[in-house]
Formats: sequence, structure tokens, C-alpha cells
Amino acid sequence: MDDFVFNHWVWFVLALVLAGLEMVVPGVIFIWLAIACVIVGGLVFVDPSISWEVQFVIFSVLGIVSVFSGRTYLRKNPITSEDENLNDRGARYVGHKYKLERALINGEGKIRIGDSLWLVRGSFDAEIGTSVKVIGSDGVVLIVEPE
Repeated sequence: MDDFVFNHWVWFVLALVLAGLEMVVPGVIFIWLAIACVIVGGLVFVDPSISWEVQFVIFSVLGIVSVFSGRTYLRKNPITSEDENLNDRGARYVGHKYKLERALINGEGKIRIGDSLWLVRGSFDAEIGTSVKVIGSDGVVLIVEPE
């Protein structure tokens, strides 16, 4: 272990590992540490005589600064999705009209959307084939009203 040298390649490889870890464990923190690794790797590339202790101090300071800066930036500029209903399948169907696949009895029935049957709830009873409009969702249950 005495022959091990913290050269620029160690920092660049660590940056790649941290960037990969960011993809596996999303949390928007590892990428900022990866940026700190790239900067330290660049400094060591320019001046290879920097001792490993100084390299770790530089990495620690840059890591804290980059994480703090990144978190502050993301707090002011949050990441938004182009599709606000991306993870809410029920909300995608709001406003659409479907025919009941199973009768709405005691306020519960089913409609077919694509190849799936969805449980629906409404404050009315209706027969199979009745057209209903989706007005909301409650988890995996669609809320409907008569059309």
C-alpha cells in the first residue's frame, strides 16, 4: 500500500463511479461530488506533487461547496417534468369518456381502458354500456359521473 499514489486517474475514475452512482441512486448529491473529483483530478494533473492529504482537503472543501451550491441552485430552479401526470396514470384519464364494462352497482363498477379494466366509483348506478366521464382519481380508482 506504500506504493499507491493518488494521481489524477484516481480522481477521474472516482468521478465516473460517483456519476454512475448518481444514476443508480438518484438524489442529486453524488453528481456534485463527482464534479469536485474532476476538479481535484485536474489540479493533480497540472501539479502532480500535491500530497494525498492536501488532495483530500481540497476534495472535502470542494465537495461541501459543490453540494451546497448545487442544492441551492436546485431549490431556486426545481426540475420540472414535461408531463405533470407522468406517475399518476389515473389523472391521465380525467376528462375522457368510456363505456361501463361492468355495471355500476352501489357506486362501483369497471371500465376498459386499453387492455386493462379499471375500478370506477360514482354516486349513481348504471348498466353495462353506459357512457361515463372520468372526473378524478383516488389511487387506482377512477371517479366518474354520468355523461
